[in-house]
Amino acid sequence: MLLGKFSLAIFLMTAPVWAQYSKADMTKLAADRFDSAVRTLNLRSDQADAIRPLLLSEYVGIGQVKDVYVTSAKSDTSNKSADKKTAQESLKAIDAKYNAQITAILTPEQAKAWKRMQKDWKSDFIVPKS
Repeated sequence: MLLGKFSLAIFLMTAPVWAQYSKADMTKLAADRFDSAVRTLNLRSDQADAIRPLLLSEYVGIGQVKDVYVTSAKSDTSNKSADKKTAQESLKAIDAKYNAQITAILTPEQAKAWKRMQKDWKSDFIVPKS
């Protein structure tokens, strides 16, 4: 029973996190991800200068999609499935756009490591279940 309560508490603490990202939070997250990428990928200064604004734009865009999804999910309960699908498609489009631009800046070895990093980060932006 204690394990069940603990699991529920963890779920409740982590489930709404996605819905709490403001533009400032997304900017901070982008900066954190950028710092991680610089360290992990051992980016040259020209690569870092090119990737920093791309990551910032990507994460701000993700936050905007999230805001639209959360707002529409709260106001219109009849179309949650369509809203969720639209949000997922938007997130995939944003990811594909910026991922392609970032990958083009990287060396082949860095691109492989970037892909692994992306897999680790994917779970952060899954559209919540309705």
